[in-house]
Amino acid sequence: VVQIPQGVAVLAEGYWTALKGRDALNVKWDDGPLGALSSESISKLLTDATTRPGAVARNEGDVSVAVTKTIEAVYEAPYLAHACMEPMNCTAWVRAGEAEVWAPTQGPGPHQGIVAQLTGLPPEKVQVHTTYLGGGFGRRFAPDFIIAATLLAKAAGVPVKLVYTREDDMRAWFYRPASVTRFTAGLDAAGNPVSLTARVASPALSIAAGFATELPKGIDEAAVEGIADMLYGFPNLRVEYARTEPGVPPWYWRSVGHSQNVYFIEAFIDEIAAAAGKDSVEFRRSLLAKQPRLRGVLDLAAQRAGWGSPLPQGVHRGVAITNCFGSFVAQVAEVSMDASGKPRVHRIVAAVDCGRTVNPDVIHRQVEGAVVYGLSAALHGKITFRNGRVEQSNFNDYPMLRMEDMPRVEVHIVPSTEAPGGIGEPGLPPATPAVVNAMFAATGKRVRTLPI
Repeated sequence: VVQIPQGVAVLAEGYWTALKGRDALNVKWDDGPLGALSSESISKLLTDATTRPGAVARNEGDVSVAVTKTIEAVYEAPYLAHACMEPMNCTAWVRAGEAEVWAPTQGPGPHQGIVAQLTGLPPEKVQVHTTYLGGGFGRRFAPDFIIAATLLAKAAGVPVKLVYTREDDMRAWFYRPASVTRFTAGLDAAGNPVSLTARVASPALSIAAGFATELPKGIDEAAVEGIADMLYGFPNLRVEYARTEPGVPPWYWRSVGHSQNVYFIEAFIDEIAAAAGKDSVEFRRSLLAKQPRLRGVLDLAAQRAGWGSPLPQGVHRGVAITNCFGSFVAQVAEVSMDASGKPRVHRIVAAVDCGRTVNPDVIHRQVEGAVVYGLSAALHGKITFRNGRVEQSNFNDYPMLRMEDMPRVEVHIVPSTEAPGGIGEPGLPPATPAVVNAMFAATGKRVRTLPI
């Protein structure tokens, strides 16, 4: 039995033996200063932070300009686990003058440096063998499993293969940050958008990940991306950031800040359109006059989805768009509601402009996979806390999208000679708002808190 920075490890000659040994442990934990932490207290902390002015991430025009109609809303997203199909694992071998690591890592370069620090070896004496990931989503860029395996191998004097249980993985302190955003928008007498204010409260991801020790001008870029860099042409726009640290260390999660912020802004844009009495697609088009690529994917998705054409009884459409990682994506969702109020997503039509393309099959697969990941989070995903502890432990209480709930996904690629953009992440952010906007069309009710 070996104590390491993350907790306690059991060494044995096989996984099952080690697991039975761990189950037999009687560990006395120090709950620490967060022993009373709860999801309710986190939600209140973040929501309260949005009632106070924050650091200014973007300011154009004057949002105090007079308006005829005001629209206000508060949106909230929870902490999320990465839930990789293959739990974290690493094999390490530390011997005289050299070390080797075999791991499904997203950061072989940084992890080589970390192993060098732990062993006192020069980096060139550390070999990192990168295996297939079994699901990454940002989680395998974290160094915890690399650190633990290296320390255990160093202590044991023999090669050690560290394997997390699913429960270890689900409760291992690396989560997509919880976030709350408060919006205010103004319309003139003709229903034209005049102003938009967004105040974001969320932890500072760049500091938690060790990429910064302070925030330039008080802004964490990952916390506001998707809102501060949106391309809608509001004449008066202000985005603020209120750094709020509940104490749960956040980490990168597929599409990073866009994963929650595109849901926030795209659902609220739909609210503004409804208040203005305008069609969701046409309202967006009117705000994208100077953004031909984003308008292009919006038009293509709407056209391929048959926007405005009749649908089967009880089926409704919603739309959402995003620009991130150098690419542009629009999605239209077709959704119905069952008698209990549960949504059924029948179809997602996606249009993608990721610049010059090489392998269209890869683009299709990445967008399809991103939709699965996004819908899993939208419908089910939530890490909750009680008495300082994570309540979820496995797929029984942190469910994934099941095959029977998988919609048909159509991906349409815009031909382009622009520089290539990313495709592993941009397909995720629009999925959630497209679905909740379709749900509003079906029910007249807004979904402002996830999961659905």
